[in-house]
Amino acid sequence: MSRLKFALTSDQLELLLAFAKADGLTELANTMAKDPSVVSRNLQRIAETSAVLEKVKGRWELTELGHRVNQQTQFFLEKQNEILGPMSTSKTTSKSNFSKLSTLIIINAQNGLFGLPPNEDLPSKAESNIVSLLKHWRLQNRPVIYVKQASEKASSRFFRHGSGFEILKSLTPMQGEAVLEKTKSSAFLETELELQLEKYKSDHIVLVGFTANECIDATARDSAALGFTTFVVGDATATFDLLDPNGKLVKAEKVHKMTLAHINAFYAKVISTDEIIF
Repeated sequence: MSRLKFALTSDQLELLLAFAKADGLTELANTMAKDPSVVSRNLQRIAETSAVLEKVKGRWELTELGHRVNQQTQFFLEKQNEILGPMSTSKTTSKSNFSKLSTLIIINAQNGLFGLPPNEDLPSKAESNIVSLLKHWRLQNRPVIYVKQASEKASSRFFRHGSGFEILKSLTPMQGEAVLEKTKSSAFLETELELQLEKYKSDHIVLVGFTANECIDATARDSAALGFTTFVVGDATATFDLLDPNGKLVKAEKVHKMTLAHINAFYAKVISTDEIIF
């Protein structure tokens, strides 16, 4: 028996439904938790695949076929929920989004970031969640990639020949798990991360690690630009206190909250550990 081949993927059908309800590209991008440029490219791909969208005066509009496809998709979803009954909860839906091709990317989980005043306990809270997610990924036989920050400067907390460069003992990589090095904020910049993801044929990537407002944010931004479906596990990341331009202290909790809000609005879907493991 030959394998069935669908004209549009579930992600494309979801985008098509959201497109019908959104008031413009910005709102659609916020709904899909992706950068507007990525959403625009995805709409173009849908139009190239099937005649469900057309451009009218420079703006995408649903065709008659597009409206019919949306009606059928909505009907199917409603019937599916009826069949699944109590199991069709938001958490079940979140969990089902992660297949065996979903890759967990652990960023900067290194000794150099721990024990830093005045937030000595902050990363440890995220660390325990990363440990739980790592165990879950391994049990599910899903791919895991570590990305380490590296520096040639002896004064750096990530000095290549110092103890701060080493990965936390609780998160020690297993044989076969890829360990990459980076020198910039984004885990994609000047690394082989994209090649690794292509090797694993990853359909989703899940970002955890440190720090949310720098390396996680930069990686999520590049991930969106490359077209990956990306999730950031908010409680498996952390930030530190910062000083604003006037020298006023901005507490880590506020920095973290605003960072996750920004990521969720433009680059990736922010979720919690409990939405994956429950």
